[in-house]
Amino acid sequence: MKDSVMTPDIWITFAVIAGMFLLLFFHWYTAEVVVIGAVLILVWTGVLTIEEAFNGFTSEGILVIASLFIIMTTLQKHPAFTKITSVVFGGKQTLRSGLRRMMVVTGGLSSFMNNTPLVLLLTPVVKRWADKHSYSPSKLLIPLSYATIIGGMCTLLGTSTNLVVHTLLLKEGYEGLSLFELAYVGIPFFLVAVIYLLTIGYKWLPNHPSVQIDDIQSSQFIVEAVVQDHFEWVGKSVEAAGLRHLNNSYLMAILRQGECIFPVTPHQKLKMDDHLLLVGDSSSAEEIRAMQGLEIQQSSYKFMNHESELKLVEATIPNDSSYISLSIKDIQFRSQFGGVVIAVYRNGQRINQKIGSIRLRSGDMLYILSDESIRHHTSNNLLLLASHHSPFQKANLKDWIPMMLFGMMITTVAFGIVSIVHAALTTALLMFLIKKITFNEAKEAIKWDVLLVIGGAFGIAEAMMKSGAAEYLTMGIIGLMPYYSPLILLMLTYLITNILTELITNNAAAVIMFPIAMSLVHEFSLNAEPFAIAIAIAASASFSTPIGYQTNLLVYGSGQYRFIDFVKVGTPLNLIGLLISIIIIPIIWPMT
Repeated sequence: MKDSVMTPDIWITFAVIAGMFLLLFFHWYTAEVVVIGAVLILVWTGVLTIEEAFNGFTSEGILVIASLFIIMTTLQKHPAFTKITSVVFGGKQTLRSGLRRMMVVTGGLSSFMNNTPLVLLLTPVVKRWADKHSYSPSKLLIPLSYATIIGGMCTLLGTSTNLVVHTLLLKEGYEGLSLFELAYVGIPFFLVAVIYLLTIGYKWLPNHPSVQIDDIQSSQFIVEAVVQDHFEWVGKSVEAAGLRHLNNSYLMAILRQGECIFPVTPHQKLKMDDHLLLVGDSSSAEEIRAMQGLEIQQSSYKFMNHESELKLVEATIPNDSSYISLSIKDIQFRSQFGGVVIAVYRNGQRINQKIGSIRLRSGDMLYILSDESIRHHTSNNLLLLASHHSPFQKANLKDWIPMMLFGMMITTVAFGIVSIVHAALTTALLMFLIKKITFNEAKEAIKWDVLLVIGGAFGIAEAMMKSGAAEYLTMGIIGLMPYYSPLILLMLTYLITNILTELITNNAAAVIMFPIAMSLVHEFSLNAEPFAIAIAIAASASFSTPIGYQTNLLVYGSGQYRFIDFVKVGTPLNLIGLLISIIIIPIIWPMT
């Protein structure tokens, strides 16, 4: 190893990574902006060339992940796909038997599916089942997230982090990971996690009451006012009547002789006997009552009945949303999405202030009143929970072709007939050729922000290796250790990666830790594969905070959880993952 001298390039690399870490931790900017910005600074300062900085965007991992986005979107269009949800709970179940079945089914699905859309799909199913049987959804949604996370650890396709580690191994000249290699750790981890959540963890799962649709439509959220004949603004516009700039509420819809006017424009004329529906709470009713000619009455309109064209939709704000810190008014939500936000929940509590003035944070749960057109809006800034009211359609032979192609892809990769990158690219291309997905649909399916983060992160890893920062850090770690062995180094690698993934994104944690682990491997002449496996498992094992993994954040608001709920239930699971990994990894993959 080279002498551990702090060169200017090492200083610059450490400074850039520290700044990147700080920005990712506080979510001041989206992850892709932070990572790409960090890479550009490394280019401008001469640490990296342009080719070195952006070589990761043509790596095998990026190509496979992009292909999988296209493939999975095609599979989810299958007419029978929504029937998957019916097997999650099956027939009549007790809470614990339903919990067990749900975890096993979702864990199996997440081994081959992207975790985020799976949780978006299943969260409403879980909530409806819980409400139907008078159970609290908070007893089920954290296990739902954990099951998808651990299920994704079991195969190379289960999560992008596994493919990132696989690609980093290939770049270092190693063979990489096989399709089911991670299952040696993933399956035992999953089985122990199910037992833990059905016994000890079950007792620590909170019993928070769920938000009911009837609650959303009650006077706690919606104020209904009737326009009387002596209201001085009859025949005048909403804007002129001052109903666009109320202090505590805003006008959402107007009911007029059986018609629902939604959304309400500033120029909409008011008529006698109009029923004005305003989003607010009990305090906002006083503001409306003070306006002469408006009479408050108990709201009776039901948005969720079969006759209503308007539906109540749940959505959450992800970690990398550009809406974070913006108010709902700043976003111009009504014009962007064609719907109105009628309630925002944070840390399990409704935010009691004027909707438009609420500044959004990651994990906020929004209840949106809209027609079905909102579901055609695709945005990484706002994740909509899936709707499952579409009728089941019988699948024909052509509908099964994408499923067969995917099965062939898995089979050929599993038996080593072709590499995963060739199989994924070919399968994605065949989806176009059989006209099961269009180019525009493919563009929307690919999560470009994820690819930018991963591609940029490869540049960060290159800077750590090239500048000597990884070696310098490794020498510092060794100098602090009075005693070390391969097992202690493996445990240290797992712990640092696991802590990083709870604080920043899982892919960034894996990429930052990989060069450090490789320096340890080279210094002590160890086998690289066990350290790569430890990084892959630890980078996905984010259970102790709702911010470390996207699926945790999705259930955070929907389950009305508090931050401490994840700490209590998830921390023992983090320790279980560490224990299982350091026991199994040295047995399967020799350390030297």
